[in-house]
Amino acid sequence: MDLIGILERLVTPVAPPGREDEARQAVLDLVGDCAHQVVVDPLGSLQLWLNPEARPRVMLDAHLDEVGFIVQRVEDNGALRVASLGGLDQRLMPGSRVILQPRPGAQVPGLVGLTPPHVEKPGEAEKSLPWERLYIDTGLMDAASARAAGIEVGTPGVIDAGHGRLGAKGYYARNLDDRAGCAILVELFLRLAQSPPPFALCCNFSVAEEVGLRGAAAAAFGVAPDLALCVEATVGDTPGVEPARHPAILGQGPAITVADGRIVVPWRLVESLEEAGRRAGVAWQRKLPPYGGTDAGAIHTSRAGVPTAVVSLPTRYIHSPVSLLNLDDLAASASLVAAWLELAPGLAGGPA
Repeated sequence: MDLIGILERLVTPVAPPGREDEARQAVLDLVGDCAHQVVVDPLGSLQLWLNPEARPRVMLDAHLDEVGFIVQRVEDNGALRVASLGGLDQRLMPGSRVILQPRPGAQVPGLVGLTPPHVEKPGEAEKSLPWERLYIDTGLMDAASARAAGIEVGTPGVIDAGHGRLGAKGYYARNLDDRAGCAILVELFLRLAQSPPPFALCCNFSVAEEVGLRGAAAAAFGVAPDLALCVEATVGDTPGVEPARHPAILGQGPAITVADGRIVVPWRLVESLEEAGRRAGVAWQRKLPPYGGTDAGAIHTSRAGVPTAVVSLPTRYIHSPVSLLNLDDLAASASLVAAWLELAPGLAGGPA
């Protein structure tokens, strides 16, 4: 299966923080049979290993979870009041189609209701709505019907606007942050399984990144890597935003982090990623600091410290129902990470 086909498979599961079961199973279905060892840790992160007994240990990380919302209250008329789960922007909610997940494998569709301007108070229609003024309508007309459908306080959900190709090079989905990173790891693992590297490789698909990097913190302690690389999605250029606030630009290749809100990457690792880009023959760019933060922020401080780098895929409109990437950037990111792994054994451990 090619990289786009893998991405198509991985963007479908609904997996807000705490409900990563379906996304984890999708990864296992694609690649689990190729792994020398499969581990699901106590928090739910998935680790796929090649040569687990070898040294050094190299950890690649991408996160399974996606931003969403959580039911805060079920009204008597069946309307659902909700709160953010992982940084979803409430400006995007009114009029959206949503998927509620009463339990893994179960889905209830809904719509985000909005007061019509005809009956809105003067001046209110122009305001961005706070979470407490939003509600979800599932078509269930009372609280008892909602409960019968499995919807209760704590039920999570996501906004969904579908997924697919857009133009010649675009691909959109609600959860490219970070199913695009997961797709790169899956494609790479399938290739390396045919000819495993001489070191231990762990591809970690972490949970709960969007609520504080929690899964990666626990996973890194268990994996105890000598070297790590996070493969992420980052904010791409947005029309109408000045260039100084574009952390990365679509079409210019993977973005290499020097520093963000959670990590300052060791300089030798920044240079190693740039060298990998040259070896792979792909364009790359440096992500503008200090925007964002990734699982690297948790991994690099695990145990006595882990040298950790970050490469990100420029993606417009992340944390929304329609994030958008460039397929050439996706392919280039996969090639860069593959080339970097050839350099990895010499990078493990502390500063030279």
